Order: sequence, then structure tokens, then C-alpha cells
Amino acid sequence: MVDICATPLKPSSAPAPLRPIMRMGTACVGPRQWQDDTVRQIKLGRSVNRRSENDREYGRQHDALPHMRDVLVRHSNTVAFGYVREVRVVVIKLRENLITENEEVKLLLRGKEALEKMLDNMRKDILMNKKCVDIRKTRPKREKDLDEADKTIEMERTELENLKKNLEGHLKITKKHLILMDQSRKRLARVLDERSEVLELICHSRNSIRHDHLLKSQLMSPSSVGGGGMLQNALGMDSSRPNTTTSSTGMKTPKLDSRKITEILAKTANVGDDLLASERGDRGAMMKSGVYTARTFRPLDGERPSTPPLSNLGPYTPEAAEAIDESRDLIEKSRQQRLSIAEAVDEAAREAKRLHNCVNDALTQRLAETITLMQHLSMGEAENRTAYNKNTRHYEMTDVSRGYNLGPVAYSDLQSRERLDRPMVKVYNRHPGTNVPDARDLIRANNQLEDSLEKTQKNLALLHLSNIRIKEDQRDKKAAADIDATIIRFRKKKADHRWVPGEQ
Repeated sequence: MVDICATPLKPSSAPAPLRPIMRMGTACVGPRQWQDDTVRQIKLGRSVNRRSENDREYGRQHDALPHMRDVLVRHSNTVAFGYVREVRVVVIKLRENLITENEEVKLLLRGKEALEKMLDNMRKDILMNKKCVDIRKTRPKREKDLDEADKTIEMERTELENLKKNLEGHLKITKKHLILMDQSRKRLARVLDERSEVLELICHSRNSIRHDHLLKSQLMSPSSVGGGGMLQNALGMDSSRPNTTTSSTGMKTPKLDSRKITEILAKTANVGDDLLASERGDRGAMMKSGVYTARTFRPLDGERPSTPPLSNLGPYTPEAAEAIDESRDLIEKSRQQRLSIAEAVDEAAREAKRLHNCVNDALTQRLAETITLMQHLSMGEAENRTAYNKNTRHYEMTDVSRGYNLGPVAYSDLQSRERLDRPMVKVYNRHPGTNVPDARDLIRANNQLEDSLEKTQKNLALLHLSNIRIKEDQRDKKAAADIDATIIRFRKKKADHRWVPGEQ
């Protein structure tokens, strides 16, 4: 049994009690249960006291500070500002792609106009080719034989048809690509409008990204600021001030330790790792926590800001990435299409010019040959006319000779020396078998002259017929030459394509 009335031993440093202290459990008069209840209550009070003291000390170390709301508001604003600036990078990227695609659409439209213009020229050339064929069909029958000029015109028509089909294929592809680019532009504009909804309170200029003063505390390098410097700046504290601050009541309170503030923030708001990562410059930790922004690492002058990581709920969404990738792919295909259009148009223009010159050269050569034949026909006609005149004179002279040989019509008009009964002939005929050859030779000469007249008359008829044919041929050649010359003038007149098909 412990004596509760005994005076307990006290250390030398303990103050002297005002009354004697009785030890617990030494009462001998009161009931045992009564004493145990009291002791139990006392022990329970001491336990509660120790627990409250521990909780109070823990609360002093770990409970949220009075300005916790301001810190969280600033941190939330920092996260929001970082997100908005990330969105601004995405918006700028979308806008640049939209502008580039718009310019590419303009260039592709110019290529489409060049294609349509060349196609219009091809159609005009085909119409001109058909017109030339129709004009050449009006030549005289003698000149309608198939020649090299006709073959060249037919070859030109075939080549122009092939060129026209090739250009129509390019035009069809270009129209389809323009439709795809228009859909891509609408998609970019839709994504751009959706991403721009959070940019009402921020400058849209890309150069302002390098002058972000609101995130200056998070963007400062750890080498220039201490471990708690960023947080102090975020909390509005100045490290150059003394460690005591004056409250609104005028009482001086000790300055809070930045490390304890960081620990408190980490355990209460669960954002200390983000702030510490921001202080350390740990890009991976900030990216993992979601606080990382494209502005965290400030780009140098002339350097483009980095694109945020792809995330379904982040600034750079898969829809934006797909829209940008689609626009870039279409822009690249558009550039290749423009190159193929330029090559096709240039090739078509060069080939059409070559074919035009070939046909013109063939028609010019045919015209030159026709004119040469006309000149030879003129010379042949002159020679024929000269021969006809000579034969006519020969016929007349032969006819006169035959008349002379026949002699006068009446016997009484013969001279005595021409008569067969003149004295000399009578004396000569006295012997038998003697006859003069006058009558026989005259008959033979007359027959020869008649044969000569008949042949000359036939020659004159042939010369006349040949002269008629030469004149007809000359007339046909002249008509063919005029037609070929008309076609050449027509082709040279229509070569500039400044004419309307319905007005030719």
C-alpha cells in the first residue's frame, strides 16, 4: 500500500509546493472504486492533454497558413496562365497552318486557272484544226488527194486530243484536291475557334510569349534564385526584408520559413511537387504533373516556342494535331500538284506550238509546191500555145501547097507547058511504053499533102485539148493555193487564241 500522505521527492530545481502533495493510490479511508475512478479520469485527462499538445504542435507545423487561399489562387492562376499560353502556341500554330493553307489554295487556284486557260486553248486549237479540215475539203477534185499536209493536220488533231485528255485529268485531280483543302481549312478554322475560346484575356501576339511577367517567378532559373526564392516571390515576400513582419494589429510576427511553407503546401494542397519541380526546372516532373507549360522554358530570341505535348484534355488535342497534320499533308500534295500542273501546262503549250508550226510548215511547203507547179503549168501552156501556132501555120502552108499541086479548077486555065498533050509529050509518046510521070507524081504529092494536113489537124486538136487541160489544172492549182494560203492566214490569225469559238 502506497502512502498517499507522504511527501514526494522533488528535484532541487522544482519550486516549493504551497501544500503537501498526496501520491495517487495511497488513500486508505475512501473506497477503492472511488479512488480508481478518479485516477482513471486523471490519466484520461493527461492522455487527452498530451494528444492535444501533439495535435497542436503538428497543426503548427502542418496546418494551412492564413494566406493559403492567396497562394492557391496564385498557383491556380499560374496553372491557368500556363495553360492559356500553351493554347496560344497551339492557336498560333493552327493560324500559321491556316494562313499557309489559304496561300496554298490561292496558288492552286492560279494553277487551276492556268489549266482551264490551257484547256480552252486546246479546245480552240481543235476547233481550228476541224475548220482547217473543212476548208481543205472545198479544194477541187483534182487537189483532194491525201497529202502530207492532211496527215500532219490529222496528227495535230490526235495529239491535241491526247493533250486535252491529260489536262482534263489534271484539272479533275485539282478540283478534288481543292475540295479536300477547303474541308481541311474549315476543320482548321473550327479547331482554331474552339482553341481560341480561352484567349480572351491574353495577347494573341507570338512575340509577347517572351515577355510573360506573370510567370516570372516560376520561370526564373534555380541558379539565380535560392531554393525558396521562387515560392517567396509567389507569396509576395521579399528576401531583402527582415525576418519579421508587422501584422494589421501592429504586432511583430516572425517570417514564415519557405521550406515549411512548401511542405505545408505539399501536404495540404498536393501541389508542392509541382512548385518544387518548377523551382528545380524539372521538365519531366512538370510534364508528368500537368503543370508544365510551353512557357516554362522560355525560347531564345528568334527561336520558335516548343509545341505542348499531345493530350486529350490538354492544350494540344488530337483533333488539333490531326487537323495540322492533315493540312500539312494536303499542302505538300498541293505543292506537288502545282508542280505537275506547271509541267503539264508548259508541256502542252510547247507541244501545241510545235504541232501548230508543223502544220503551218506543211501547208506552206504544199503552197510552195503548188505555186511551183503553177509556174511550170504556165510555161507548159506557153509552149503549148507556141506549138499550136506553129502547127496552125504549117497546116495553112500545107493546104496552100496542096492547092498549088492541084492546079486550077478548069482545064482551060492550064498553061500550055502544063498540059499533057503538049507537042513534046506527043512526040515522046510515039514510041510504045513511054509515059511522062507528071500525073502520077502529082497524085502522089497530093495524097502526101492530105495526109500531112490530117496529121496536123489531129495535132492541133490534141494541142487544143492539152491547152484546155493545162488551163483547168492551172485553175485548180490556183484555187488550191488560195485555199492553202487562206488556211495559213487563218491559223496565224487564230494562233493567239484571242477569239471566241462562236464568232469564228
